[in-house]
Order: sequence, then structure tokens, then C-alpha cells
Amino acid sequence: MSEKLLEVKDLRTSFFTHLGEVKAIRGISFDVEKGESLGIVGESGSGKSVTSLSIMKLLLYPGKIVGGEILFNGEDLVNKSNREMMGIRGNEIAMIFQDPMTSLNPVFTIGEQISEAIIKHQKLSKKDAHEKALEMLKLVNIPDPEKRIKNFPHEFSGGMRQRAMIAIALSCEPELLIADEPTTALDVTIQAQILELMKNLNAKLNTSTMLITHDLGVVADVCSRVVVMYGGLIMEKGSIRDIYYEPRHPYTMGLLKSIPKVSSDEKQRLIPIPGTPPDLLHPPTGCPFYARCEYAMRICNQQQPPLFKAGNGQHESMCWLLHPDAPINEKYEQLKGGVRIGK
Repeated sequence: MSEKLLEVKDLRTSFFTHLGEVKAIRGISFDVEKGESLGIVGESGSGKSVTSLSIMKLLLYPGKIVGGEILFNGEDLVNKSNREMMGIRGNEIAMIFQDPMTSLNPVFTIGEQISEAIIKHQKLSKKDAHEKALEMLKLVNIPDPEKRIKNFPHEFSGGMRQRAMIAIALSCEPELLIADEPTTALDVTIQAQILELMKNLNAKLNTSTMLITHDLGVVADVCSRVVVMYGGLIMEKGSIRDIYYEPRHPYTMGLLKSIPKVSSDEKQRLIPIPGTPPDLLHPPTGCPFYARCEYAMRICNQQQPPLFKAGNGQHESMCWLLHPDAPINEKYEQLKGGVRIGK
């Protein structure tokens, strides 16, 4: 039986601005099992990065966790002090940020920055920390590591900087690695190398991974389960097969339709999702996707749907069309595979 490493329960995070409370996360629940890779996908502003910062307790003012639990190995991180979190961050939970150039310190060498985390959390001597830093550079396939360990960040390419960030994150052998858009600024060739590296490290070190991205292609290549977020809520969650081959939420369907097709020789227009994300300063009462949904019903604007079971296993979707009494929409039925799903 799988064992849960991280359990997020009814998490709510807000930003208290001069205009009012921006409800960035509005009650989400998911878990990460030991040794697995979970993908969190959605448009910009859906709440993906705020979720990761809430887990790490790195929210800056005016951000604040206003409710819920974040259980890591059974302990609630929400109640941990900053001092306690300093012992957990980088040691038990590590994070790779979007832009390695701004995350790495330009005045210290790559070796010094890897060694710093090792000395702090593992209490090794400078010499032993240097040796382990060298091992980490070899692990992430940095060429000529004996030379590169003395280089500064500006002497590394974008892909090598991201590899260095992964080396820093994994240097203390964390149980959970959170990767926030780790391949955003990289070209497709380097992106593929980084993803392959993350998969290999996950298998080799058995580190649980939470991959945050807007790129569904990236998730399909790396993760075993997916959480789809929109408007600070979870729209759908399930296995890779559930989400890619049997999507149940119109937003997930829209994301999949918007992926460029490379199998056809004919030129095709991209299929965007019309409209804009909801204003979380004044979040909608019902489904946040209501205004952009071609299948919307009156109840969708009036009441937020629960997460309905959408098949076997852990596949769930927050859509009123999955209610047993919902009217049949032929186009929706066709897109979800033509199978009538009950509650």
C-alpha cells in the first residue's frame, strides 16, 4: 500500500491588499505519495506557485495562509515556526524556482552555494561538503565538474544553471522536491535533458516530486498523477491516463485542445480558451470557469460544484455535468469518451 508523504487539506491562502482580500487559494486538497511524481497544471494565476510557496511557508507580505492543513510526514507545517521551517526547507523539502539566474547568488561560486546547504543541514566539514558538492555536480551530469565547481553562475549556460539548482536542491537528500516551472526559460533540447534528468533522479533517489507547470506535455513525460487548477481551486485530478484520455472537466478539455498538434502536415490554427481568468478579489459564487465554459448551465453560476467521482480510482472532477441528474450534452459526452459517469 502506498504511503502519503504530503497531505494538503482544504488549504486557503489570501493576499490582503489595500483593495481587499485576494483569495488566491480557495480550499484545495491533494496528496503526494512517497516516491511518486505529481504534476500541478493550469494557466498563470490559477494558484499553482502560491500553493508551492504555501507548502514551503515562503509567502511574503501581504500573503497569508488563512485555513487548512499541510501535513508532511504527519506533522502540520502550518503551525511550524519560521525557525522550525528553516530546518525543514532545503533538508526535508527542497524547491527549484523558475529562474535559476535570480535564484543563484552571483558573487559565490556554484561549489560554495551547494556546500552551504550541506554544511548547514548535514553538519559536514568544508572539505567533506566540497566533496559532496562535486558528487552532486556529477549526479546532474555537469561536464568537467572539477573545473565547473569553481565557476560563478554567469559562467554557466541556462541549462547548466538549472542543473546546478537541482544539485543544490538534492544535496541534502530531501524527501520532497518541488519544481516550479523548472524548464520555462529553456529551449526544447535543454528542456528535454532536464526532464530526463529529473525522471532518472526520481527513480534513483526515490525522491517524491511535485512538478508545477503550465505545460501539459511536460507533465505527461514526468508525472504519474495530475492536479488541474483554475481560479484557486482544483478542477480535476487523476492519473495521467485519466486526464489525457478521459478528461471530465471542460477546462481540462480546453487545455488539451489548445496543445499544438505535430502529427498533421496541414497548417492548423491553435485553439485557445476564450475569455480571461476570474477576478480573485471578487471570486465567483459558482464554478470559476463558468464565464468561459461552452457547456455552462444556470446552476454553474449559482453554486460551486463538489468534486465528483469521475470513474475508478482517484479520478475526480469539479463539474455539474457529472451530477447524475445533469442533462446530457452530446458534445461534452463525445469529448469525455461517450461514457455516462455517475456521482
